[in-house]
Amino acid sequence: MAWTDVATWVGTGLAIISMGVAIWQASQAKTAAAHAEEMRDEVANRNAHSELSGLNGALGAAIRAMDKYGPGAGPGSRRGCSPDNDAASVRALAGEMTRLRTVLVEKLGNEVSDVITNVNQLLIRFAATSDVKERDERGCDIYLEIVEFSANVKKQLDANIYK
Repeated sequence: MAWTDVATWVGTGLAIISMGVAIWQASQAKTAAAHAEEMRDEVANRNAHSELSGLNGALGAAIRAMDKYGPGAGPGSRRGCSPDNDAASVRALAGEMTRLRTVLVEKLGNEVSDVITNVNQLLIRFAATSDVKERDERGCDIYLEIVEFSANVKKQLDANIYK
């Protein structure tokens, strides 16, 4: 056996060992990539949950502001209230919903855009009314819209908590 034959066998052995190391490293990289993707999804989910929790606070404030216009509320419940302040709470909610539109659509579906549009249109009608009866009706419409949306947000928040 010549020295070239020995060198060929040694080179072949080193190539096989190198191939094994490369396969092992590729397997480790694939596992690490899958783990990194899981962690990224977890961080994104926690961020979305945090954003929804913040929105839930704005929803609560808007519901409390518009509660006096809700079903079963009488004129006495609106005594001393300011429709402008009530509308400001709902405007703040609509602004927050617009800011979080991407997260809301991802978590709740495309209907969120319709809800934002409806709330904004109802606010415009609420502010434009000069008749107390019509303003009360628009206030009730806003109240019902945001209460329904609030239930969907709370359902999504509960789904994240009780997995």
